[in-house]
Amino acid sequence: MSASVVAAKGVNLHLTSGGAPLHILKDVDLSLSAGEVTAIVGPSGSGKTSLLMVLGGLERPTTGAITVAGTDITGLNEDKLAIFRRANLGILFQNFHLIPSMTALENVALTLEIADPGRPFHQIRDAAMTALTDVGLADRHSHLPSALSGGEQQRVGLARAMVGNPKLLLADEPTGNLDQETGARVIELMLELARTRGTAILLITHDPNIAARADRQLRMSGGHLSAQMSVAA
Repeated sequence: MSASVVAAKGVNLHLTSGGAPLHILKDVDLSLSAGEVTAIVGPSGSGKTSLLMVLGGLERPTTGAITVAGTDITGLNEDKLAIFRRANLGILFQNFHLIPSMTALENVALTLEIADPGRPFHQIRDAAMTALTDVGLADRHSHLPSALSGGEQQRVGLARAMVGNPKLLLADEPTGNLDQETGARVIELMLELARTRGTAILLITHDPNIAARADRQLRMSGGHLSAQMSVAA
């Protein structure tokens, strides 16, 4: 059996909105194994993105335990969380979040420069170019985001998320701003890269066709995460 990358137990998240208390996540249990792709589906407002935020250490759970790559992230302060994320997590958003004044290569390289500032720049550049090659964009490395299509920008985002070989990739509606055909290509590329590297993927999507590509589907409803459902091969 593949090693466990994520183990979340009894996770609850309470927030307030307009002074009113909100119970966002309700006793969520989740485990993810290396190389496993899990899709979470469910209506808007059900807690899907909040779960990703908690697993990525971007939001602290009110109660519960979360272990990622063998580390209890609930016990880390903000500085240690930031260091942990840089070393272990990749995040892919619906909006591309590329820096417009930087080329594709520079956008990818920046991740490694931040994560490992003492690393020689030629090594960072080589790793960033390899990541762009992996997503089929070696010939676009010198282009600014404004010169790239939406699908190309998301592939740069994927290269940036994967360049550090993360243990866990969190993807929040990564095809939401793409047409169906382009989105399908991005998902296929993401799954291929992650599975060859043994990265665990947690993917949020509203698209049942994309969810069906995962190893398993879970459903979020009213803050509860359902028992897993088998996905036909």
